[in-house]
Amino acid sequence: MIVDAASARALVARCILGEADAPERVGDVALRSHQRDGVDRLRAIIAEHGGALLADEVGLGKTFVAASLACGAARPLVVAPAALRAMWEHALRATKAPGTFASYEALSRGREPAGPFDFVILDEAHHARSPGTRRYELLARLTTGARVLLITATPIHNSRGDLGALLALFLGARAWTLDDDALARCIVRREREDVTDAGVPQVADPRWLTVGDDGAILEGLVALPPPLPPVDGGDGGALVTWTLARQWASSHGAFVAALRRRLARATVLDAALAEGRHLGRAELASWLCDEEAVQLALPGLLAECTEPAASPRLRRSVEAHAAGVRALLARARSSAWTDAERAQRLRELRAAHPHEKIVAFTQFADTVRALFSEMRTERGIGALTAQGGRVAGGRLSRFDTIARFSPRSVYAAPPREAERITLLLTTDILSEGLGLEDASVVVHLDLPWTPARIEQRVGRSRRLGAPHACTTVYALAPPASAEALLRVEERLRAKLRAARRTVGIAGTILPCWAPAPGDESAARRRQRVAQALARWRTATALPPRGSGPILAGARTRAPCVLALVRDGDTFHLAASCDALPLDDSTSAVLDAVEALGGDSAEPSADLVHDALRLAEQWIAQRAARRASGLEIPLHAPARRLAMRRIAAIAASAPHHRRPALATLAAHARLAVTRPYGIGAERVLDRLVASSLPDEAWLRALGAFADLHAPRDPPDPRAMEVVLVLVGVAP
Repeated sequence: MIVDAASARALVARCILGEADAPERVGDVALRSHQRDGVDRLRAIIAEHGGALLADEVGLGKTFVAASLACGAARPLVVAPAALRAMWEHALRATKAPGTFASYEALSRGREPAGPFDFVILDEAHHARSPGTRRYELLARLTTGARVLLITATPIHNSRGDLGALLALFLGARAWTLDDDALARCIVRREREDVTDAGVPQVADPRWLTVGDDGAILEGLVALPPPLPPVDGGDGGALVTWTLARQWASSHGAFVAALRRRLARATVLDAALAEGRHLGRAELASWLCDEEAVQLALPGLLAECTEPAASPRLRRSVEAHAAGVRALLARARSSAWTDAERAQRLRELRAAHPHEKIVAFTQFADTVRALFSEMRTERGIGALTAQGGRVAGGRLSRFDTIARFSPRSVYAAPPREAERITLLLTTDILSEGLGLEDASVVVHLDLPWTPARIEQRVGRSRRLGAPHACTTVYALAPPASAEALLRVEERLRAKLRAARRTVGIAGTILPCWAPAPGDESAARRRQRVAQALARWRTATALPPRGSGPILAGARTRAPCVLALVRDGDTFHLAASCDALPLDDSTSAVLDAVEALGGDSAEPSADLVHDALRLAEQWIAQRAARRASGLEIPLHAPARRLAMRRIAAIAASAPHHRRPALATLAAHARLAVTRPYGIGAERVLDRLVASSLPDEAWLRALGAFADLHAPRDPPDPRAMEVVLVLVGVAP
């Protein structure tokens, strides 16, 4: 059947994007168009892959998208940082969604919520990027058999492996082996320019603020004798120097406080060595009081002896390190570059933005305390760390501090004029989850190691519905010599490039850096495909199965083919340019979709024949891979071992048992070659390694398949070409 190009494009959009049936309101919440689109797309991805990652840029309303999806679950679980409990409880109430809340902190302590759960939401999911932790182990167990939604604007903090660890919760260990394009199929990522009705502020290019330099301190850091580590290992000299340089780059106060802690540690070690004991890390911690004041040296009361009498050489090592620290401390106290210079930069910013609120982020609580001490007598200054808030009048709770600075963020009434905070100095405790949309200026008092943290900081101000049109960003530059030592900016740029290639980042988030025009992530390309298909979407009916391919032509500058293939309940796009074999990569599909938007044109019989031939070849190759089990790579040694044992059992079975064992072996093979989340894979690994007799082992694998892979695998013969759209070149 031949149709016009517009009808063909509408059918492609209908099949790939699915029905646009997300409601406009969920409970008391009105969803914006991009949020409804996110609900529809995520629902389709979760149905196909068992999970999805919502990686929208910070501030686009991901929480209500997730809560809307939770409305369709019987028993959903929300896992998030403990600080976001109140926000999630509000979101669930507002959307009338059920849900149990658990914090990452509680999981790290081994507190597992009582399941089972059928839908698990991981907010700020980058907290689950470390597979070797107790937290990850519990999450793997909680997500076994459940649909999974990961939410984070910054899934990559250090390397691409971070993303693999997150997606493995529903893709399994193959997430570490898939390429960027395959991973992007599980990701929805929209940036601000994709959203026309969100009211998210623009972000101005970040600007450096210089604060001076003291080369003598750098020389002292480089020459600092290494410390004596605890008997059970720990901090080496390079790591101590590195950490001290980071604190120096943050603030004079953080540097001095760190040096005082180093001296206290040296005093503790020396006192213990004088009594013939070399302390371990746990014992060393028990000797310290408030990290600075040293407890009474009574080593004989300690519970365990970690090492016999220490030699005088160890005490000389401790004293050499302590002497170097004292010299650095004296130099720091006499330096002209103190925190008064940093405070002055902040005063200048307040003068430049007289009617705006400023939030200043740092990694170190000591930096917050130092700058607050410099500015506490000035009106509108507040400080917030993990220990709570401070204003000139005294201590405040975390909630009250935020309510005085950004009341709309915590649904509080505006404070009295005398209580308003207009400059909030805070640690990264506020850099994720919670919106600070009343702030229109963001200051980086120091640069963290991950660009994800920088993006999170800026995202506190760039929120959906924020009252300002633009967020202004500043960064206090590290002392130039510290920059030479740390290479902070270079490290951040390398990590930015890794994040940009896989998921994408939010525009320019470092001063003097912007992504190259061609440096586009796979997730970003998929978003461009979705946007193009959305423009194609009109009301159209799906063709019945087995009705034969629909054919259409569109005018293009060069020959190209776009094929729509039905595979069970899902649809795939594959594309080709210049008579090359069809390719379902996002880049190939994007090129074809962008090329095939022209007017209708009747394709020649040869063009149609060649296009159908390419489509059938693509289906045949995909069917062959599926039939052979290659579509799910046997990435894990346990799976390869299982396949060898299944083959050996079938080959060595007595003739009269072969028919029955062949059925069991086919069922076991299904268990081994189906995709699972990492939790189910770990169960499968233990089952494969069990010492059950052969037949019982096959039955156990079959039972595992019935429990964790209840759906029948797609029939390789069921794929069919639904539509072929051919580009007709002049």
